[in-house]
Amino acid sequence: MSVRCIYCGMQMDGRPTRAKFDGESLLFCSQRCVSVFRAMGSRGRLRARIQSERFDILERLESKRGSRVLTLVHRREPWSEEPGGFITIEDSEALVAQIRRTPPEKPIDMIIHTPGGIALAAEMIAMAARKHAGKVTTIVPFYAMSGGSLIALAAEEILMEKESILGPLDPQINGFPSRSLITLPSRKPIETISDQMVVLSEVARRSADQTREFVKWLLEDKLEPKDRTAVAEFLTGGYLSHDTPIVPRVLKELGLNVKEGIPEEVYELFRTFEFGTCARPRCAVY
Repeated sequence: MSVRCIYCGMQMDGRPTRAKFDGESLLFCSQRCVSVFRAMGSRGRLRARIQSERFDILERLESKRGSRVLTLVHRREPWSEEPGGFITIEDSEALVAQIRRTPPEKPIDMIIHTPGGIALAAEMIAMAARKHAGKVTTIVPFYAMSGGSLIALAAEEILMEKESILGPLDPQINGFPSRSLITLPSRKPIETISDQMVVLSEVARRSADQTREFVKWLLEDKLEPKDRTAVAEFLTGGYLSHDTPIVPRVLKELGLNVKEGIPEEVYELFRTFEFGTCARPRCAVY
């Protein structure tokens, strides 16, 4: 049975740090987590109870599927007033570390529920998943948009429901669609465009090119070259609005290995979260 930090949920391979709260001995991955947990007071106790429930659910799912289960879920937490959030560098550090600590041949199931986030963070997670020797499955019960879709493509298999969705991967630069920025110089006299927008247009072109090549690399062992190119162009070319839902039927037609059916334990996990609105990032994102 895996041992997880009661505060951050990190699986612990070495000796855990023990600390007593209200007479109960709790396990942490570091002294930092102990300090933060202590500072949270009653909210920390609530977090501990909910985290313990989640760990039980994840362990049942791991036992059922013979895998290591990781999560990237952005929903409001019951102990917090903050909105659900988006993919951050901190997310990538945590997930990449967990993937690295997973035995090479051990299958990984990654539950994804996110509106997207910082491009670099999503790419780091996708690279780590793509390079894992064992089978990687991404599980999308509801939606994995933008950077979440990028991570989903790194898997050998994507589990979804009929109503689950992924989304386009065209980078958004300072809130502007990359395709709109790229085509701007061809639609207006250059002298009427501000220097800032000219620079953003070039940044958008480079970002779109890099994303297209990255998607082709993610699909390298899954599709033939011409199919990889077609899928990458479809997802990154800006032909769809950034919030367009891409359903399993379309993904299957693109040649991706999508199967329908989400384990019941995943829905049990989601019942431990609050309903809330995810904040949108305000920087270069997918």
